[in-house]
Amino acid sequence: MRYLLSIGMGALFLATALVHAGGGAAEGSHPPAQAIDPVIARVNGTAILESQVEERVRSTLSRASRSAAEIPAERVGALRRQLLENLVDEELLYQTSLKEKIEVPEKAVDEQVQTLEGRFASGQEFSDSLQQEGMSLASIKERIRRNLAVEALVKQKINSKVVVSESEITGYYQKNRERFRRPEAAHTLEIVAQLDPSDDSQERAAARQAMEAVLKEAKGGKDFAMLVREFSQGSSAAHGGDLGWLTRNGSKPLLAQAALKLKPGELSDILETPTGLHILKVLEKRPAEDVSLEEARSQIESLLREEKELSGLKDYITILKSGAKIEILTPTP
Repeated sequence: MRYLLSIGMGALFLATALVHAGGGAAEGSHPPAQAIDPVIARVNGTAILESQVEERVRSTLSRASRSAAEIPAERVGALRRQLLENLVDEELLYQTSLKEKIEVPEKAVDEQVQTLEGRFASGQEFSDSLQQEGMSLASIKERIRRNLAVEALVKQKINSKVVVSESEITGYYQKNRERFRRPEAAHTLEIVAQLDPSDDSQERAAARQAMEAVLKEAKGGKDFAMLVREFSQGSSAAHGGDLGWLTRNGSKPLLAQAALKLKPGELSDILETPTGLHILKVLEKRPAEDVSLEEARSQIESLLREEKELSGLKDYITILKSGAKIEILTPTP
């Protein structure tokens, strides 16, 4: 799911993918109910259904690989209330896009559909997935059309008016210098023999013995890249054993700790980690240093722009709500 917008109170689920989500209660925009589907809110008379909130709950928990049964009831209740508020905000923004006569080219909708369909192995799988979700191609197009309309509205009313000044960029850099310090790093290659948690002591001893033979060849001058091709396992082998730049706070702290003790061109002893046995070779090292303002400028500008856009969106929604009739008919548990 692609998030187009977010606000301090939570994400606006403006999706351009096949997800358990939807806008207002337009015809065909939610799976056909087997029983009465209560209206739990209205935005200027447009209904928001209980099923829409539950779809959002399922989608949110699914992305987190969780289920409602695994989370305390009060947290699930808070999530439902937040998602209902998001649905209200989205409906209000969409209604405003209609008042502003924002038009979405059909070509843009079709391109989004093609992108979505391309994520599936075949057109039939795409159609089957739609059917399983109780949706149709027409309803998917309507969701995309609504999302693009809201995106255009926000760009027109908020994002296009945001300006980040040079003084703001410089000020942020000066106040957050510690965030722009490049850590010490080592560009590292590895040869790895994978270990399975179920391996017994004999299997582990055999793997270590094999790696000791490889290390002996490497220290004897045999080309490290050739040894990678011949012996290395795991995902790094497909990239010539290249682990990239390792840092102490990166994703491989155990390997980084060992690599940072080596000089360029040096080999490590055999290292054991939960994933296997490793031999490292450091290609080059980079000392810790401050990132200059020029290097950080683009990142800072993007960060400040996003903060202003989110703040502007929140303020804009507050203004829209002040002139809207919003009814919460059933308290969300």
